Amino acid sequence: MEENITLILGLYAAGLVVSGLLFAYRLGKAGEKRLCALIGMILGLPLAYAGAKLFFLLHNAGLDIRNWSAETMFQPRWEELSFVGGCLGFTLGIWLAAKTLRIRGGKALDLFAVPGCILIAFARMAEAGMETIGQGDMPSFLPEVFPFALKDAWGASLAVFTLEAIAAVCCAVWLLIAERKQAAAGMQFEKACIVLCSVQLFLEMLIVNYWIPFIISFIHLDQVLCAVILLVLVIRLSVRIKKAGPAIVTALLMGLNALMQYVQDKPYLFPLPESVDAGTLAIIVFILCSAGMIAAGLWAAGKDQSRLSKGS
Repeated sequence: MEENITLILGLYAAGLVVSGLLFAYRLGKAGEKRLCALIGMILGLPLAYAGAKLFFLLHNAGLDIRNWSAETMFQPRWEELSFVGGCLGFTLGIWLAAKTLRIRGGKALDLFAVPGCILIAFARMAEAGMETIGQGDMPSFLPEVFPFALKDAWGASLAVFTLEAIAAVCCAVWLLIAERKQAAAGMQFEKACIVLCSVQLFLEMLIVNYWIPFIISFIHLDQVLCAVILLVLVIRLSVRIKKAGPAIVTALLMGLNALMQYVQDKPYLFPLPESVDAGTLAIIVFILCSAGMIAAGLWAAGKDQSRLSKGS
Protein backbone atom coordinates (compact mmCIF):
# COMPACT_ATOMS: atom_id res chain seq x y z
CA MET A 1 0.00 0.00 0.00
CA GLU A 2 1.39 3.41 -1.00
CA GLU A 3 0.79 6.84 0.47
CA ASN A 4 -2.17 8.60 -1.19
CA ILE A 5 -1.48 12.33 -0.72
CA THR A 6 -4.60 13.32 -2.69
CA LEU A 7 -6.87 11.36 -0.37
CA ILE A 8 -5.09 12.68 2.73
CA LEU A 9 -5.18 16.37 1.81
CA GLY A 10 -8.65 16.08 0.30
CA LEU A 11 -10.17 14.69 3.49
CA TYR A 12 -8.31 17.20 5.66
CA ALA A 13 -9.54 20.06 3.46
CA ALA A 14 -13.12 18.73 3.47
CA GLY A 15 -13.01 18.39 7.24
CA LEU A 16 -11.79 21.96 7.70
CA VAL A 17 -14.49 23.35 5.41
CA VAL A 18 -17.35 21.35 6.97
CA SER A 19 -16.29 21.95 10.57
CA GLY A 20 -15.48 25.61 9.88
CA LEU A 21 -18.88 26.32 8.34
CA LEU A 22 -20.66 24.45 11.12
CA PHE A 23 -18.67 26.35 13.74
CA ALA A 24 -19.51 29.68 12.08
CA TYR A 25 -23.20 28.73 11.98
CA ARG A 26 -23.22 27.79 15.66
CA LEU A 27 -21.41 31.00 16.59
CA GLY A 28 -23.98 33.10 14.71
CA LYS A 29 -26.88 31.19 16.24
CA ALA A 30 -25.42 31.86 19.71
CA GLY A 31 -25.08 35.58 18.96
CA GLU A 32 -21.29 35.52 18.69
CA LYS A 33 -19.00 36.76 15.91
CA ARG A 34 -18.70 34.26 13.07
CA LEU A 35 -15.24 35.64 12.35
CA CYS A 36 -14.03 33.51 15.26
CA ALA A 37 -14.38 30.44 13.05
CA LEU A 38 -12.11 31.85 10.32
CA ILE A 39 -9.50 33.18 12.73
CA GLY A 40 -9.63 29.91 14.70
CA MET A 41 -8.95 27.84 11.58
CA ILE A 42 -6.09 30.13 10.51
CA LEU A 43 -4.46 29.97 13.94
CA GLY A 44 -5.35 26.33 14.52
CA LEU A 45 -3.57 24.83 11.51
CA PRO A 46 0.01 25.90 12.33
CA LEU A 47 -0.55 25.33 16.05
CA ALA A 48 -1.91 21.85 15.32
CA TYR A 49 1.20 20.97 13.35
CA ALA A 50 3.46 22.45 16.04
CA GLY A 51 1.66 20.49 18.76
CA ALA A 52 1.72 17.26 16.78
CA LYS A 53 5.42 17.56 16.02
CA LEU A 54 6.46 18.90 19.41
CA PHE A 55 5.04 16.00 21.42
CA PHE A 56 6.73 13.55 19.08
CA LEU A 57 10.08 15.34 19.41
CA LEU A 58 9.83 15.62 23.18
CA HIS A 59 9.59 11.85 23.38
CA ASN A 60 12.08 10.88 20.71
CA ALA A 61 14.69 13.57 21.19
CA GLY A 62 14.04 14.16 24.86
CA LEU A 63 14.74 17.59 26.26
CA ASP A 64 18.17 17.68 24.63
CA ILE A 65 17.60 20.40 22.03
CA ARG A 66 20.98 19.61 20.45
CA ASN A 67 19.18 16.77 18.67
CA TRP A 68 16.65 19.16 17.13
CA SER A 69 17.01 20.94 13.79
CA ALA A 70 14.88 22.93 11.38
CA GLU A 71 14.68 19.87 9.12
CA THR A 72 13.47 17.72 12.01
CA MET A 73 10.79 20.22 12.98
CA PHE A 74 9.45 21.14 9.56
CA GLN A 75 9.69 17.82 7.70
CA PRO A 76 6.05 16.59 7.63
CA ARG A 77 6.35 12.85 8.09
CA TRP A 78 3.03 11.30 9.08
CA GLU A 79 4.64 8.80 11.44
CA GLU A 80 6.34 11.65 13.33
CA LEU A 81 3.14 13.46 14.31
CA SER A 82 1.13 12.98 17.49
CA PHE A 83 -2.59 13.11 16.66
CA VAL A 84 -3.60 14.17 20.19
CA GLY A 85 -0.84 16.78 20.21
CA GLY A 86 -2.31 18.16 17.00
CA CYS A 87 -5.77 18.32 18.58
CA LEU A 88 -4.36 20.26 21.52
CA GLY A 89 -2.69 22.74 19.18
CA PHE A 90 -5.84 23.26 17.10
CA THR A 91 -7.93 23.76 20.26
CA LEU A 92 -5.45 26.41 21.40
CA GLY A 93 -6.00 28.19 18.08
CA ILE A 94 -9.78 28.26 18.65
CA TRP A 95 -9.31 29.53 22.20
CA LEU A 96 -6.93 32.29 21.08
CA ALA A 97 -9.33 33.35 18.33
CA ALA A 98 -12.13 33.61 20.89
CA LYS A 99 -9.99 35.70 23.22
CA THR A 100 -8.99 37.97 20.32
CA LEU A 101 -12.67 38.68 19.61
CA ARG A 102 -13.55 38.94 23.32
CA ILE A 103 -15.65 35.78 23.35
CA ARG A 104 -15.59 33.67 26.51
CA GLY A 105 -13.15 30.83 25.93
CA GLY A 106 -15.40 28.22 27.52
CA LYS A 107 -18.38 29.23 25.41
CA ALA A 108 -16.35 29.18 22.20
CA LEU A 109 -14.99 25.72 22.99
CA ASP A 110 -18.52 24.48 23.72
CA LEU A 111 -19.68 25.77 20.34
CA PHE A 112 -16.65 24.13 18.71
CA ALA A 113 -17.16 20.75 20.42
CA VAL A 114 -19.47 19.32 17.73
CA PRO A 115 -17.55 20.79 14.74
CA GLY A 116 -14.36 19.59 16.41
CA CYS A 117 -15.67 16.02 16.57
CA ILE A 118 -16.56 16.23 12.87
CA LEU A 119 -13.06 17.49 12.08
CA ILE A 120 -11.55 14.61 14.06
CA ALA A 121 -13.65 12.14 12.06
CA PHE A 122 -12.40 13.56 8.75
CA ALA A 123 -8.80 13.66 10.00
CA ARG A 124 -8.96 10.07 11.19
CA MET A 125 -10.36 8.87 7.87
CA ALA A 126 -7.52 10.72 6.13
CA GLU A 127 -5.22 8.13 7.68
CA ALA A 128 -6.56 5.73 5.05
CA GLY A 129 -3.97 7.27 2.74
CA MET A 130 -1.06 7.33 5.21
CA GLU A 131 0.53 4.04 4.20
CA THR A 132 -0.10 1.64 7.12
CA ILE A 133 -0.62 4.15 9.94
CA GLY A 134 -3.63 3.38 12.11
CA GLN A 135 -3.91 -0.30 11.23
CA GLY A 136 -4.00 -3.39 13.37
CA ASP A 137 -4.78 -7.10 13.24
CA MET A 138 -8.03 -7.79 11.39
CA PRO A 139 -10.66 -9.51 13.61
CA SER A 140 -12.45 -12.34 11.87
CA PHE A 141 -15.94 -10.97 12.63
CA LEU A 142 -15.45 -7.75 10.61
CA PRO A 143 -15.85 -7.64 6.81
CA GLU A 144 -12.54 -7.28 4.97
CA VAL A 145 -13.71 -4.26 3.00
CA PHE A 146 -12.89 -0.55 3.10
CA PRO A 147 -13.34 1.43 5.31
CA PHE A 148 -13.01 -1.31 7.94
CA ALA A 149 -10.01 -2.96 6.33
CA LEU A 150 -7.15 -2.07 4.01
CA LYS A 151 -5.27 -4.50 1.80
CA ASP A 152 -1.50 -4.69 1.83
CA ALA A 153 1.09 -7.23 0.75
CA TRP A 154 0.19 -9.47 3.71
CA GLY A 155 -3.60 -9.31 3.32
CA ALA A 156 -6.28 -7.29 5.08
CA SER A 157 -5.53 -5.15 8.14
CA LEU A 158 -8.02 -3.54 10.51
CA ALA A 159 -8.45 0.19 9.81
CA VAL A 160 -8.47 1.35 13.42
CA PHE A 161 -8.89 4.96 12.33
CA THR A 162 -12.34 4.05 10.96
CA LEU A 163 -13.47 3.02 14.44
CA GLU A 164 -12.09 6.27 15.88
CA ALA A 165 -13.87 8.30 13.19
CA ILE A 166 -17.16 6.54 14.00
CA ALA A 167 -16.60 7.23 17.71
CA ALA A 168 -16.09 10.95 16.96
CA VAL A 169 -19.29 11.13 14.89
CA CYS A 170 -21.26 9.34 17.63
CA CYS A 171 -19.87 11.80 20.17
CA ALA A 172 -20.95 14.74 17.97
CA VAL A 173 -24.51 13.38 17.72
CA TRP A 174 -24.64 12.79 21.47
CA LEU A 175 -23.44 16.36 22.16
CA LEU A 176 -26.12 17.78 19.87
CA ILE A 177 -28.77 15.90 21.83
CA ALA A 178 -27.27 16.73 25.22
CA GLU A 179 -26.79 20.45 24.57
CA ARG A 180 -30.56 21.01 24.84
CA LYS A 181 -29.93 21.03 28.56
CA GLN A 182 -28.25 24.17 29.80
CA ALA A 183 -24.72 23.76 31.11
CA ALA A 184 -21.91 25.94 32.37
CA ALA A 185 -19.51 27.34 29.79
CA GLY A 186 -16.96 24.72 28.83
CA MET A 187 -19.01 21.76 30.04
CA GLN A 188 -19.88 20.42 26.57
CA PHE A 189 -16.24 20.56 25.52
CA GLU A 190 -15.15 18.79 28.71
CA LYS A 191 -17.66 15.99 28.10
CA ALA A 192 -16.40 15.55 24.54
CA CYS A 193 -12.82 15.31 25.82
CA ILE A 194 -13.79 12.75 28.47
CA VAL A 195 -15.53 10.51 25.94
CA LEU A 196 -12.96 10.77 23.14
CA CYS A 197 -9.94 10.37 25.43
CA SER A 198 -11.48 7.27 27.03
CA VAL A 199 -12.24 5.77 23.62
CA GLN A 200 -8.74 6.60 22.37
CA LEU A 201 -7.19 4.81 25.35
CA PHE A 202 -8.85 1.62 24.09
CA LEU A 203 -8.63 1.98 20.31
CA GLU A 204 -5.02 3.13 20.26
CA MET A 205 -4.06 -0.26 21.68
CA LEU A 206 -5.37 -1.99 18.55
CA ILE A 207 -2.70 -0.26 16.46
CA VAL A 208 0.23 -2.63 15.98
CA ASN A 209 2.49 -0.68 13.64
CA TYR A 210 6.00 -0.70 15.02
CA TRP A 211 7.03 2.83 14.08
CA ILE A 212 4.17 4.61 15.83
CA PRO A 213 5.92 6.34 18.77
CA PHE A 214 5.95 4.66 22.15
CA ILE A 215 6.59 6.07 25.61
CA ILE A 216 7.55 2.60 26.79
CA SER A 217 7.50 -0.68 24.92
CA PHE A 218 3.76 -1.30 25.11
CA ILE A 219 2.05 2.11 25.60
CA HIS A 220 1.56 4.60 22.76
CA LEU A 221 2.44 8.27 23.08
CA ASP A 222 -1.12 9.39 22.28
CA GLN A 223 -2.47 7.07 24.98
CA VAL A 224 -0.32 8.83 27.56
CA LEU A 225 -1.48 12.26 26.38
CA CYS A 226 -5.13 11.15 26.51
CA ALA A 227 -4.62 9.71 29.99
CA VAL A 228 -3.11 12.98 31.24
CA ILE A 229 -5.89 15.10 29.72
CA LEU A 230 -8.60 12.81 31.05
CA LEU A 231 -7.13 12.63 34.55
CA VAL A 232 -6.73 16.43 34.76
CA LEU A 233 -10.35 16.96 33.68
CA VAL A 234 -11.76 14.39 36.11
CA ILE A 235 -9.63 15.65 39.03
CA ARG A 236 -10.86 19.18 38.27
CA LEU A 237 -14.47 17.98 38.27
CA SER A 238 -13.92 15.98 41.46
CA VAL A 239 -12.59 19.07 43.24
CA ARG A 240 -15.58 21.12 42.08
CA ILE A 241 -18.16 18.58 43.32
CA LYS A 242 -16.05 17.78 46.41
CA LYS A 243 -16.07 14.03 45.75
CA ALA A 244 -12.85 12.08 45.22
CA GLY A 245 -14.57 8.98 43.82
CA PRO A 246 -14.50 9.83 40.07
CA ALA A 247 -10.80 10.73 40.16
CA ILE A 248 -9.89 7.59 42.13
CA VAL A 249 -11.94 5.32 39.85
CA THR A 250 -10.44 6.90 36.73
CA ALA A 251 -6.87 6.53 38.04
CA LEU A 252 -7.46 2.89 39.03
CA LEU A 253 -8.97 2.03 35.64
CA MET A 254 -6.04 3.68 33.89
CA GLY A 255 -3.72 1.56 35.97
CA LEU A 256 -5.67 -1.59 35.11
CA ASN A 257 -5.57 -0.64 31.42
CA ALA A 258 -1.79 -0.25 31.55
CA LEU A 259 -1.37 -3.48 33.51
CA MET A 260 -3.43 -5.40 30.95
CA GLN A 261 -1.32 -3.96 28.15
CA TYR A 262 1.76 -5.25 29.94
CA VAL A 263 0.14 -8.68 30.32
CA GLN A 264 -0.69 -8.71 26.62
CA ASP A 265 2.82 -7.58 25.70
CA LYS A 266 4.55 -10.20 27.90
CA PRO A 267 2.07 -13.09 28.34
CA TYR A 268 4.84 -15.50 29.34
CA LEU A 269 5.15 -13.61 32.64
CA PHE A 270 1.46 -14.12 33.43
CA PRO A 271 0.45 -17.74 32.84
CA LEU A 272 -3.28 -18.03 32.19
CA PRO A 273 -5.51 -21.12 32.01
CA GLU A 274 -5.37 -22.76 28.58
CA SER A 275 -9.04 -21.94 28.01
CA VAL A 276 -8.35 -18.19 28.37
CA ASP A 277 -7.06 -16.30 25.35
CA ALA A 278 -4.87 -13.38 26.50
CA GLY A 279 -5.78 -11.23 23.49
CA THR A 280 -9.53 -11.65 23.96
CA LEU A 281 -9.24 -11.07 27.71
CA ALA A 282 -7.24 -7.90 27.07
CA ILE A 283 -9.84 -6.49 24.64
CA ILE A 284 -12.63 -7.14 27.16
CA VAL A 285 -10.67 -5.44 29.95
CA PHE A 286 -9.81 -2.45 27.72
CA ILE A 287 -13.46 -1.96 26.74
CA LEU A 288 -14.66 -2.21 30.35
CA CYS A 289 -11.96 0.22 31.51
CA SER A 290 -12.90 2.78 28.87
CA ALA A 291 -16.60 2.40 29.65
CA GLY A 292 -15.86 2.85 33.35
CA MET A 293 -13.78 5.98 32.73
CA ILE A 294 -16.54 7.49 30.57
CA ALA A 295 -19.13 6.71 33.25
CA ALA A 296 -17.00 8.20 36.05
CA GLY A 297 -16.19 11.34 34.11
CA LEU A 298 -19.73 11.98 32.89
CA TRP A 299 -21.16 11.26 36.34
CA ALA A 300 -18.85 13.92 37.81
CA ALA A 301 -19.77 16.34 35.01
CA GLY A 302 -23.47 15.71 35.63
CA LYS A 303 -23.09 16.34 39.35
CA ASP A 304 -21.19 19.55 38.60
CA GLN A 305 -23.91 20.67 36.19
CA SER A 306 -26.58 19.97 38.84
CA ARG A 307 -24.57 21.91 41.43
CA LEU A 308 -24.33 24.92 39.14
CA SER A 309 -28.02 24.75 38.27
CA LYS A 310 -29.01 24.78 41.94
CA GLY A 311 -26.60 27.63 42.58
CA SER A 312 -28.22 29.77 39.90
